[in-house]
Amino acid sequence: MAQDGHNVRILCIAESPLHRATLAYINSPESTVHTFDCRTIRRGTRYLALATAIHRATRLMRFGADWLWIRDPRDLDTSAWARRIVGMLGGSTRLVFHQGMQIPKPKRSLYHRLRFGAIDQWVTPLEWLKAQVCGNTPIPPDRVHTLPLGLDDRWFTPVTERLQHQRQARLELGLSQESFVVTLVGRIDRKKGQDVLVASLVDLPQDVHALIVGDPTLDTLSDYFDEVRGFVRDKELQWRVHFRPYEPYPRNAFIASDVVVVCSTQESVGSVTLEAMASGCAIIGTDSGGTAELLSGGRGWTFPAGDSDALAEALLTLRNHPDAIPPRIEASAKYISRHGRQSLTARWTNLLSAPQAE
Repeated sequence: MAQDGHNVRILCIAESPLHRATLAYINSPESTVHTFDCRTIRRGTRYLALATAIHRATRLMRFGADWLWIRDPRDLDTSAWARRIVGMLGGSTRLVFHQGMQIPKPKRSLYHRLRFGAIDQWVTPLEWLKAQVCGNTPIPPDRVHTLPLGLDDRWFTPVTERLQHQRQARLELGLSQESFVVTLVGRIDRKKGQDVLVASLVDLPQDVHALIVGDPTLDTLSDYFDEVRGFVRDKELQWRVHFRPYEPYPRNAFIASDVVVVCSTQESVGSVTLEAMASGCAIIGTDSGGTAELLSGGRGWTFPAGDSDALAEALLTLRNHPDAIPPRIEASAKYISRHGRQSLTARWTNLLSAPQAE
């Protein structure tokens, strides 16, 4: 938004990932021509943090902010109170909530009505999430808008001579050039379904290999990673399953693949799916949550969550019939173009420039 000429101030918790990323951007050469600022704020309690709300409201009044744009549900209560306090003080700051998580249960109590009533615009990334918002909250449908998640410009860098890039990526990742590589990117967690991918290999031809990129979920007592590795040993799949550590920009892993799989039991949106699309990959994902919507319209293939046999069947079909892949990649390319910065910031600007509803 700053690159498109808007005055942007980031309010964030000191030493948070957002704070560190913002400071890095401010100190980069590309930020010098933009009006961009960063201030730290306190993290209040999730509910009824009135002191924090007053503090936030005074910041908004001092900055003359047109919009307070929040994404974390933990900020919703405090920001709603701050929005109301600004209004009582004669300010004009409006509140936009950018949804990232599901709302599977009704939230229509009196408290929820007060809380959601302070939201001027609600932005959701997918139609199935919009249906949840309209069905489970008191937000008026005319305040709910569907705008896709944005991707960094570097994801849209064209990949010329793809076969040569794929060979180089496989060389760097230690993968066989002759293998049919199936890639899964994401934290190693039971909900991400690495076990489903590994189990699907058992009855597949020996040239089908799995590339699993990610680290185990921190601060949990789960032995899931050990379970997956134990299964690999028991089924003698050590030479066909390749674990690689987390990468903040795993484009090489996508380019190295023949197929990207998304085995998550329930993804709200699934940034990995979007990144794989932008990288020009064939994608097989679960038929649940946001993954099903992203892969609809001929953009990919789906299988029932947790069904390793169905996944194996889909992988075998693509291995044996690679001619089925290009039309899906072409459909994905058209869809993912909406997620580019230039297209998306224009849509956000139109939304935030709309007159306030009476």
